[in-house]
Amino acid sequence: MQRDTLAPLVIGGLVAAAIAAGLWVTGGPTSARAEKRDLSRLEDLRRLSEFINCVAQETKEVPEMLAPMDSCGTDQPFLDRTSNAHYRFEKLSDKSFRLCADFERPDLVADYDIADGSLDRASGCIRMNLR
Repeated sequence: MQRDTLAPLVIGGLVAAAIAAGLWVTGGPTSARAEKRDLSRLEDLRRLSEFINCVAQETKEVPEMLAPMDSCGTDQPFLDRTSNAHYRFEKLSDKSFRLCADFERPDLVADYDIADGSLDRASGCIRMNLR
């Protein structure tokens, strides 16, 4: 009788341990949701960099601050949709700027290299040069 109950218990324990190990390695659903929000933030920074390039083409320099401009689109993601915090913007020169976001899992944010700039995962900032 004991032998009949021991095998299912051992197998059940191994299955539970495998599930726990899988969640520990992958981070589980919470980590996946954070990674999805971070991908959304990256997309927002990409859209904002396109917007800033458009404004700079119109005005011949990087703007001092982010504000809607009819000719470049007024529906820009100036705020993080999750936290409602403003994305950080800094004009570095007439030809360069920095856009930053607060990433939840910067260690999981893929390297984001684009033609005119790149993402520094540690700071959450993209430094861009005008095209």
